[in-house]
Amino acid sequence: MIERRLKTLILIFLWGALAEDTVLFVLSWLTPDLWFHLLHGSTGAGLEVALVRRAGGQWAAFALVQAITLRRWRTDPVWLGVAAGARFSDLLTDLSYLAAASSLTPLGRLLLLPPPVLNLVGVVILLRGYRQVMVRSSK
Repeated sequence: MIERRLKTLILIFLWGALAEDTVLFVLSWLTPDLWFHLLHGSTGAGLEVALVRRAGGQWAAFALVQAITLRRWRTDPVWLGVAAGARFSDLLTDLSYLAAASSLTPLGRLLLLPPPVLNLVGVVILLRGYRQVMVRSSK
């Protein structure tokens, strides 16, 4: 059993991450020009649009994992570990994007700097929840 405060943090994180990844997926697929305008002050073309849509596929996968985790984690806590792995991989892609993007608007910096930190916090929350379940179920 997971303590109440940690359960609340898990739910807040999973719902917030699900909403964020869903919005990012929709934005990257339906309006990639808006993505480039807001974050880079430019218009994406050719391979840039293809790559942002590829990232959109990853965000769709993250959203799917988080939706499944929201549905299943109470009865199958391994999903907390699965979601933590997805969020950890997004932490690395976020840092890579920040390092590689040479032209970010002030809004782009504002929107892209918090996610790596939030992902790291989320990974810790999800893994703590998983650990609590495993430790208590082994007793």
